[in-house]
Amino acid sequence: MVLGSAIALTPGLAIGNPLQEKKDLFTSELILDFVFAAHKSLETTKKILEEHPLLLNCTSQFTKGDFETAVGGASHMGRKDIATYLVSKGARLDIFNLAFLGFDDIVKQMITEHPHLLYAPGPHGFNLLHHAQVGKHAELVAWLQSKGLKKARFEGVFG
Repeated sequence: MVLGSAIALTPGLAIGNPLQEKKDLFTSELILDFVFAAHKSLETTKKILEEHPLLLNCTSQFTKGDFETAVGGASHMGRKDIATYLVSKGARLDIFNLAFLGFDDIVKQMITEHPHLLYAPGPHGFNLLHHAQVGKHAELVAWLQSKGLKKARFEGVFG
């Protein structure tokens, strides 16, 4: 009776804990390889992600404070094929990815409600204007410029 109660309260004891094996951390080198791949190669991005699916939302720190995900790298490099693939796998999106992918209404609403986001730096200092430009979203580009965003990159932000 006691053993049955213990198993009912802690089923992991009876079947093992599949999450226990997942506690090892990825090396910064592997994360960086994945993020760099997403800048330029859909084939390499797929290969790495198939081998290590939990890398999907990992973030590299290129320089002090300069964080970047794979979908972030694909976005600022104008790689819709890679960004779309990563999103199809469940990549988390931020305002920069949304600007690149053409979610104009969401970006406008976010900036309207939080005006400071207009001047938020993305990876490597690339801002919303850059992401809208490489995504070829002329209406969003014009709107961002009308709000005062004139340069596509904030120089010297990360070092």
